[in-house]
Amino acid sequence: MSVARIFRTPTPYHQQELAELDHVQAFDVVYLAHLNHAPTQLVRSSHTNWAFAPVTLGPTIAAPAGAAVHATVANTDADNGGNAYFPRLATYAVTAINDVTGQESRPSSGASASNDLTLKRNKNLVTWGAVTGANRYRVYKANHESAFGYIGETQGTSFTDDNIDPDLSDGPPEANNPFGPNRNPSTVTFFDQRLIWARTREVPNGVFTSRSADFANMDIARPARADDAISIRISAQKVNSVHALVPLQNLIALTGDGVFVIAGSDGDYLSAAPPPMAKRQSGRGASRLKPLVLDEAVFFQPAVGSGVRSLGFTFEIEGYRSNDVSIFSPELFRGHTIASWAYAEEPLSVVWTARSDGKVPTFTWQLEQQVWGWTLCETAGKVETICSIPEGGESRVYWVVEREIAGVKRRFLERLASAKWSDLDLSCYLDCAVTFRLEAPQRRFLVPHLAGATVDAMADGFAIRGLACDGAGWVDLGHEASRLVTIGLGYEALIETLPLAVQAESGSIQAKRQMLGDVVVQVADTRLGAIEVGRRLDRMQQPRARTTEPLGTPSALFTGAAVVGTEPVTAGEATLFIRSREPLPMTVTSVFLDPVVSEA
Repeated sequence: MSVARIFRTPTPYHQQELAELDHVQAFDVVYLAHLNHAPTQLVRSSHTNWAFAPVTLGPTIAAPAGAAVHATVANTDADNGGNAYFPRLATYAVTAINDVTGQESRPSSGASASNDLTLKRNKNLVTWGAVTGANRYRVYKANHESAFGYIGETQGTSFTDDNIDPDLSDGPPEANNPFGPNRNPSTVTFFDQRLIWARTREVPNGVFTSRSADFANMDIARPARADDAISIRISAQKVNSVHALVPLQNLIALTGDGVFVIAGSDGDYLSAAPPPMAKRQSGRGASRLKPLVLDEAVFFQPAVGSGVRSLGFTFEIEGYRSNDVSIFSPELFRGHTIASWAYAEEPLSVVWTARSDGKVPTFTWQLEQQVWGWTLCETAGKVETICSIPEGGESRVYWVVEREIAGVKRRFLERLASAKWSDLDLSCYLDCAVTFRLEAPQRRFLVPHLAGATVDAMADGFAIRGLACDGAGWVDLGHEASRLVTIGLGYEALIETLPLAVQAESGSIQAKRQMLGDVVVQVADTRLGAIEVGRRLDRMQQPRARTTEPLGTPSALFTGAAVVGTEPVTAGEATLFIRSREPLPMTVTSVFLDPVVSEA
């Protein structure tokens, strides 16, 4: 039995706020967004050191301090009675540059002096204190009370101005914070080397970006630079509250009333100068459920109605088109919403969804093979939240599930068993299960979390069903096991084929009496004795369970075609059931039917 410790840390969020919490991760920092809280980050310093802290907006490099100006007035045009001497006030500000991070600090406090720099030998010497981490400094100048403009840079802590005209198209950065009370963002993502926030109470259609490659810096310059922070509002016929942001080839904004693409004015890089644009792509709004990205497609829950929609770029319209991917399984979503979902990319490419009633519709997606479809999974409890984490070369799915064991409701954090196994003994096809690796033979096992439940077990390759777990949590297998034992809640895997719809010489066979006869089921890595095949659930047949294995040993896994006869009953359209109630793998790759069609 594996054991792990849970690390706990205080959080600023209430339990009821978690459903509305959005997040995005950059290495060991997770940025968190919620309407009731200022932008927050969760920083991991070690396995046992995690801490929440508000995001401090602005550059990390300090502004130069102690800026001063010493005016050298060597020429007052005394020979002409000072007729050409016109002193003007000049104000200077200095910023520090860190070449490693690319950050530019906010400007120092202004330092002023009066001088006529148009006359020879007159100059202003600007000085300031050194800044830790600075590789160079930029100097800005404002004549009289005009705007600041760039006049030069230096690696030292002084700069001489001998009548340099300021470049007013390049000004110093200014402190900027678009957030505050009643202006907390609730959506966050990354795009084009920027941290993107959206949707505040005051500006529900607002999108706010950091400076380029400087995630916690929202500063701007006047006039705007291309890498400045950006603030825009998505304007359309309605107030489009931004429910989610998705980074694809473009930045996609999913709002309550439609889908928008946010792109640079040139249709490419997202920059502050020129400002970006928001172009409407679809009139289908999205809910607040965080979308999933599968390959080049986005999956989201619509704002109105039920089901799941996909969004992908199509060259036909040179834009993004939305499609209903739940149209063939509407009964799985009618009257329900999705509380949580996650995409398990490897090895099976499956979307796991926690429905509002605790059941789990799963969506298999293989775009390159044009294979997709929904399956309903039900567990002995209510699944509340789901997530997927890459571990050991595959996507491991975790869920929080509420179960009632012996009349007591308990909440479990469970990890779905690995889909990659080389030995059947290492597989697990049981719910809420635990595995024991034995050093000596034993027959009784303690599973206190399943006390009072009826459980199934896998012991040394044999399946055992219907075991009683007593009030203390002890389970007796009835015989000793020597290697591996897995104990958990059993479940049933059931496949039902669609009615046949083929064209015969006399026309379509639909609505005609059909008899299946022999059925060929193609399986992979499946124990034949664990599956049943038939026309009716109360009259199922098993294929031949053993080939060359000796009695008393577990039958081997089988890959190939299994032939099963079905009862000679004709009763309308013929469908086929394939079922496994054993805690064993069942992989069906295809089914071949040879129906006999009757006109009567």
